[in-house]
Parts: sequence; C-alpha cells; structure tokens
Amino acid sequence: MLKWLIPSFSLLYISIMKINNISMYMIIIFQMLMTSILLFNNNFTLLSLSFMMDSLSIIMILLSLISVMLIMLSSNNIHNVSLNMMSILVVLMLTFSAKNILMFYITFEMVLIPTMILITMNGKQPERLQASIYLIMYTVMASLPLLMMIIFTNINNSFILNNMNMMKFSMIIFIMLAFLVKMPMYFTHLWLPKAHVEAPLEGSMILAAVLLKLGGYGIIRFIPLCMSSIKKMNFWLISISLIGATATSMNCIRQKDLKSLIAYSSVAHMGLVLTGLFSMKSMGLNGSLIMMVAHGLTSSGLFLLVNDLYNKYHSRNIIMFKGLLTLMPNITFWWFMFMALNISAPPSINTISEIMMMSNLLFWNNNSIIMIFMMSLMAATFSLMMFINIIHNKNYMFPATNTYQKIFISLFIHLIPLILMILKLEIMLI
Repeated sequence: MLKWLIPSFSLLYISIMKINNISMYMIIIFQMLMTSILLFNNNFTLLSLSFMMDSLSIIMILLSLISVMLIMLSSNNIHNVSLNMMSILVVLMLTFSAKNILMFYITFEMVLIPTMILITMNGKQPERLQASIYLIMYTVMASLPLLMMIIFTNINNSFILNNMNMMKFSMIIFIMLAFLVKMPMYFTHLWLPKAHVEAPLEGSMILAAVLLKLGGYGIIRFIPLCMSSIKKMNFWLISISLIGATATSMNCIRQKDLKSLIAYSSVAHMGLVLTGLFSMKSMGLNGSLIMMVAHGLTSSGLFLLVNDLYNKYHSRNIIMFKGLLTLMPNITFWWFMFMALNISAPPSINTISEIMMMSNLLFWNNNSIIMIFMMSLMAATFSLMMFINIIHNKNYMFPATNTYQKIFISLFIHLIPLILMILKLEIMLI
C-alpha cells in the first residue's frame, strides 16, 4: 500500500504546485529515497536476478540518495551543476547495484567523468585543471591492474558465484590497488586534498559523502576472491593505514586552508576504515561500514559550513577568522556539533564505529594501542584547534550577511541521522 502512496502523492504535488527544475529533481530523489527505505524495511535483502540488492548495496544507495538531495538543498549554483549531479547519482546507483564484475568496473570508472567535469567547469581557481588531471591519473592508472585481472582470469561473472567459488588469487595488490587509491590509502592520497580544495561545494560534498566510499564498497565485494592470500598483505596495509592516519592528523594541525584541513581529516578517517576492513573480523567490517556512513554525513556537513564562511568573507584561511561566537552564535552551534562529530563524540554513530574499530584492532594485535592513542589524540587536537581558532579570540571582522535558512535545514538533516541511527544500529550491520 505504502509503495503506491508515495509516487501518487509526488505526482499530485507536481500537478498542484508550479515547480522549477530543482523542485522536480528533489521530488524524484525523495520518491526514490522513500521507496528504497520501504523496501529495506520489508527485509528486501534477497539477491535479485539482475541487481545486487543485499543490505550493503541498499545502505550505499540510500547514502547516495540522501547526499544528492542535501546537495540540491544546499547549493546556490544548482542550475549549472544539476545535470552533473544527476548523472553522478545514476552512475553511483548502477555501481552499487551491479552484480556482474565487469559492469561494476565500468560504472566504477564512469563516475570519474561527471566528477572531473564538475571540478573543472565549476571550480574557483585556475589550479582546478591540475586537480582534475591528478584525479584521473591516480585513479585510472591504479584501476588498470584490476581490469587486467578481470579479463585474464576470466572472472567476468557475478560476485555471488565468485564468492561461492572462493577463487584463490595470490596477487592481491593488483585487485585492491584501485580501491586503495579511491579510499584513499596513505601514500596514494595526494589527489584528494587537491580535488577537494579546487572543487565547488557540490563537488566537495559528493566526493566526501559517497565517492570515497566506492573504495570501501569495492574492497568488501572483492575480499572473498583473495581470502587465502590476504594474510600476506594485511599487516602491511594496516600498518601503513595507522601510520598514515596519525601523520595526516598531525598535518591537519598546520593547515591554513579550512577545506584542505577537512580533506586531510578524511584521509585519516579512511585509514581507520581500512584497518577495520583488512583485519578480517566481523566487528571490523561492521565498524568500517558504520564509519563510512557517519563520515559521509559529517564531512559533507563540514564542507557546507566552510562554504558558508567562504560566501560571507571570500576566504578559507583559518587566520582570517576570529571570534565568530559574537558575530554568528547560531552558526557557532553547528560548528560545535560537527566538530564534536568529527572527533566521534557520543551520542553518535561515529562513536560506535570508532569503538568497534579500535576494539577490533586490539583483538588483531595488542601493540596497535600506541598508534590508536596517537591517532585519537591528533584527531582531537586538530578538530579543537580548528574550532577554537575560528570561534574564540577577539573579533576584528565586519558583520556578514545572514545565513540562508536552507543551510540550517541542510545541516539539521545532516545531523539527525548521525544521532538517531544509534538507536537502531541493526539496520547498519551486514
């Protein structure tokens, strides 16, 4: 009954209201979102004949839909980027629901085209061309070994069959490199800060919210294909990720550009996700999945806050901002909330995910407690430093224009799932 009510109400709304293109897009996305949630609540976790429709796919599709809807709500330039955003959404939904491995690879790479156009055509700086070339070079070069493995080893059929066969690949790095660069893992992360800094608001939000999660999704899907040989690699991968998370968190402390700071913090969070995935334990896998969803919404909200400051003062330099508490007390509240979420303060699903991944790391190897301590300390340090520098101190700035109401609505929608999902965590477990 409900499955028919939502489309009919949407059609009624379209016929009654005089709408523009943006409202149309919002209605379509909302309708897809509601239908997906209803299917999810009806335990529609059977694998269909043509699409992967297990809980992992549906969680990722829901994250994509929510992110694009929030971008439509938050953007001031949506007329120029709506075509790109809708093409990114369609390709992402195809990627997350692809059952055939070659089809997954094609759509996985196809996301790069509208993303590159978004960064190149709508960015603010002339360096955006260099950033888009970085993005293409890193991701395409790393993906070629995966394509070779798919073609030469003739695994061009469904994920389900290959996972049942448990095919034994010894050259695991050839399969995983594409996803490690997309995550991105430390040492292959240089394209990410560049792309984030040069991208417009919409590009930054979709990159942070969904495109980084493509790497994690691919790793979860492909790990069963090389289960036998993964023990040779996971010590290296986890060690690099732990060192990288600590190093990038330390690097965040000396960043002057707010966007660059949040981009580097994404690298640190994704390093923690990688440790959960490669520890080969159920707790690590579930913790990583929850962290991917939590980071998607938190990071997207932080980029929105930075863009709000940029629109008012035309700068992203931390040194420029002092004493926003006296100028904008309402925005100060949102900065505080998202800074707290960034350091995984309770009660949020960020907290649960970090507890799960840190416990998982201790089960995996007791010696990792030193790096866990360093990583947590550095993450808390740069987040508090960012907040204190922007909000406190004596204010020398001119009063700015008021923030649009839709920005507050968008921030509210970013925040609510992160708090409320902790009450029903079983929908996030796979």
